[in-house]
Amino acid sequence: MPHHHLPMHSSIKGPSVWRPADFEKDTSWLHVLSNSQSAQLIDAARKWEGRDFRSIEQTEAQQSLNSLIPLANQIRSEVEGRGFVLVRGVPVEKMNAEQIKLAYWAMGLLLGQGLTQNAKADFLCPVTDMGVDFGYSGIKSQENVRGYQSKADLNYHCDPTDVVSLLCVRKALSGGKSSIVSTPAIYNEIVTNHPEHLPILLRGFHYDRKAEQWPNEASITERIPVFVRHKNRVSSRYARSYILGGAQKTQELTAAENAAIDCFDTIARRADMQLQMTFEPGDIQFVNNFTVVHGRTAYEDHADPSLRRFLWRLWLQFGDESPWGEESESMRWAFARFGNLGRSISEWQKLTAAENQSIAQAN
Repeated sequence: MPHHHLPMHSSIKGPSVWRPADFEKDTSWLHVLSNSQSAQLIDAARKWEGRDFRSIEQTEAQQSLNSLIPLANQIRSEVEGRGFVLVRGVPVEKMNAEQIKLAYWAMGLLLGQGLTQNAKADFLCPVTDMGVDFGYSGIKSQENVRGYQSKADLNYHCDPTDVVSLLCVRKALSGGKSSIVSTPAIYNEIVTNHPEHLPILLRGFHYDRKAEQWPNEASITERIPVFVRHKNRVSSRYARSYILGGAQKTQELTAAENAAIDCFDTIARRADMQLQMTFEPGDIQFVNNFTVVHGRTAYEDHADPSLRRFLWRLWLQFGDESPWGEESESMRWAFARFGNLGRSISEWQKLTAAENQSIAQAN
């Protein structure tokens, strides 16, 4: 399809379209917790200690962390607009490992609903080097490992939920810098300078499910567009390793398809597109997966396991109001909700109960 058949695909404007130069003198994306907010987090975590973090209700979090509610509302607004926020000052050094999980989960409840993230149905997922060999070649993409389990350089990608959040508990010996890019800014670059790739990127790709689907589910997704143009905005889904893995299970990418994703990656890796940040212990990053892709530089870790880089990851669903509810089923869920992934606590409890009942009946 020649690009002159795509009249609606002109450059867009708005807070989601940004370059790192826009923030040279703008730190509005950084929020530092006050002493009273930090103290309230510690008190709440100590009060909840001994409980399964999943048992904390949203109303409990709101009552115990009421000083954080205005900040949570501001974070939500900024994530819907600009697409990212960094919160600094979570007092991880004053909490034990269990208290950190409780505090982080409760902060997430002020914003949205936590979802399962892998076949083990982790609601809080450890992001640390587990010694896996992760790569982007066709062979590597078939090995069903996920990048967060490695210390490798991670290409720009989105996670498959509305919002992804990372809490830094310990940082690496060196490297491991976070980098984010505006996908509407990438879209504008492609519309202006590389429109020949738009038809393929609008059509999208099959994504590999990395063997985390249930037996009755397909091993790949339906096609998921890289870009979807709405009236005044554009949303995006992109994860190269999943695209390559999907191609391994269907048919090899064509030269034009490879050129399209190479173009996306080449633009994303330009220095004038990347906003980089170094996580400090107690930092929480929130990223809108429809308007921002994130990556990470490779890192070297401490020899002492107790000092090694460690982050908690949280997948959040922000509800069905605008803009989240305006996404299609394939954009919002095909890459997110299958097997044990993308399930809320209530949904997971129902699925688990049904599975246990089925096992009991079989016996």
